[in-house]
Amino acid sequence: MAANDLTTLADVKAWLGRTDSNSDTVLTALITRASRQIYSHLQRGLILPHGVNEVRDGTGGNALVLKQWPVLSVSSVTVGTLSIQPAPAVSADPDAGGGPGFCGGAGWTCETWDGTPPGRPQVLSLSGYTFGRCFPSAQNNQNVLVVYQAGYQISAEAQSVAAGSVTTDAPYGPWASDEGVTYANGTPLQNVAGSPAIGQYQLSATAGVYNFNAGDNGAAVLISYGFIPSDLADACIELVSERFKYSERVGEKSHSLGGNETVSFDNSRLTPLVAAMLQPYRRTVPL
Repeated sequence: MAANDLTTLADVKAWLGRTDSNSDTVLTALITRASRQIYSHLQRGLILPHGVNEVRDGTGGNALVLKQWPVLSVSSVTVGTLSIQPAPAVSADPDAGGGPGFCGGAGWTCETWDGTPPGRPQVLSLSGYTFGRCFPSAQNNQNVLVVYQAGYQISAEAQSVAAGSVTTDAPYGPWASDEGVTYANGTPLQNVAGSPAIGQYQLSATAGVYNFNAGDNGAAVLISYGFIPSDLADACIELVSERFKYSERVGEKSHSLGGNETVSFDNSRLTPLVAAMLQPYRRTVPL
């Protein structure tokens, strides 16, 4: 599976009912091309966890809709030469100076993703500042920098090591990338290529399976990993399968079977089923 592919060769072959390897090369290439076609249709570059350095024009307002989603965390917000800190937590203490709900200070806040796909673009808001125009010495062109982490991720899934391994739950779609393992107390484990010692883990050849040292049996661990939403994985399988079958009827829109039955084909770039699965994940508002 190439980086950023939306499905696996095994899943496509299972859907097509193929057990031989005669078409593996063609199907593998189709998976990568279909994945890029889907990204293009969604108007999104990546969906797995990745770092983003987003540069924007100052608007003079106090809110920006970030381009990548779901946003997992924000590292820094800079407007002009000013580094803006996170806003203090909301306080209900009347002694904080403003009564119930008083924030107690200026800074940035970002809408929180609820953890379920498809999600939606999130708003970064400023309290006590604006994006650009409140700094006379700064130019308003490309003067806002937001550094953040975005992508579909299960964070800190609680598991217990049994028989030297753990299989992730992957409730919203297939496992796709490792984002780290810690013990329940927060102590990180090290990812290794060979046989793991205590305090280490190894990624199995089976996606979503983590191997541990027998000495860690019974240990409570927290596993974070990127996943491909099931809708996107299924859409890619459908698209690859359609393109694979299309090679047997290139340009054909319909044909007659013995003059008694006519079979019609949908030769659209994306079938209505695939387009419907992709729609909730598509960027629709230009930023």
